[in-house]
Amino acid sequence: MTGAAGYAGRMIARRTVVALLPLALVASGACSRARSAPPSSAEGGDPQAVVARIDGHVITQKEVDARAQSSLQQIRDEEYEARHNALDELITERLMDAQAAAQGISRDELMKREVDAKVPPPTKADVKELYDRNKDRVGGRTLAELTPQIEQSILQQRSVDRAQAYLAQLRGKAQVVVSLPQPRNEVPIPADARALGPEKAPVTIVEFSDYLCPFCQKAQSVVDAVLARNQGKVRFVHRDFLLGRPRSMAVARAAQCAADQGKFWDYRRNLLEAPGDWTDEDLLRRTASLGLDRAGLQACLSSDRHDKAILDSSEEGKTLGVQSTPTFFINGRRLRGVRSADQFQEIIDSELKAGG
Repeated sequence: MTGAAGYAGRMIARRTVVALLPLALVASGACSRARSAPPSSAEGGDPQAVVARIDGHVITQKEVDARAQSSLQQIRDEEYEARHNALDELITERLMDAQAAAQGISRDELMKREVDAKVPPPTKADVKELYDRNKDRVGGRTLAELTPQIEQSILQQRSVDRAQAYLAQLRGKAQVVVSLPQPRNEVPIPADARALGPEKAPVTIVEFSDYLCPFCQKAQSVVDAVLARNQGKVRFVHRDFLLGRPRSMAVARAAQCAADQGKFWDYRRNLLEAPGDWTDEDLLRRTASLGLDRAGLQACLSSDRHDKAILDSSEEGKTLGVQSTPTFFINGRRLRGVRSADQFQEIIDSELKAGG
């Protein structure tokens, strides 16, 4: 699903020499746990095949695969994503070549005409605004020192945005049917999971998230747009996935405590849209605007009654191969990181079509 966006970025990078900024202006779109390389495993074969013997006792491939389930699923998903991205690049290149041929120009000339010529240069105000937003991350360097690099960064991002828009326009005018099969995951949903939408909706979106992850915060507006566009067709399920940060458990606990008062979704939105310092006082002061009983929330925060459910959710995420947040499963089809509403809709539409 990252093919078109990633391709536009790589295409611009190949055509433009861009200096490295001391500003952290480009992020991966997901918050990650520390990870190690997944172990290798036998491909296919008889699940009852004996793969080891210990003093007369046997270990079967089925046992090995069960133990390696998370890593194997991760590998399958990564293989699919690599194929999907490669397919998307091939589709995009052929659409571009067809358009260039129709105009009697080269692919590079097409991009100069449709991208470069339509990207406005950054103004002084644009440069200052970006500098001010990142002032605490530039090591004391002045606006004057960084202006050339900031201008280049803004220009590159605008070029990527314009290229994405143009490539989407080309795809929108063509008849493109993608039939590359995507691996599905069996995603368990506990009866008491926090969910929005009809229980029997044809599409279920499960999000594993950590409130402290800035990309989960950013994804909230995308989720809102997706749910608004698909009312009655989509069920959205929240699952906790703790990244191991010092306050991750406390904040997840606070949201579950708000659920005890019937305010989970209001409190969840408040956490994601208005990040704070995550102290107990920060978590408690939110009760005033949300109509929550502060004393009740405080008592719940001091208990551990929701901790097992939160930890179980995180463990289930690990079993599914979740290693970063946000990670979404759309009818079992994995989608990692912050994505556009259109990328969600592509999968939702295919699921609705398959089920209809």
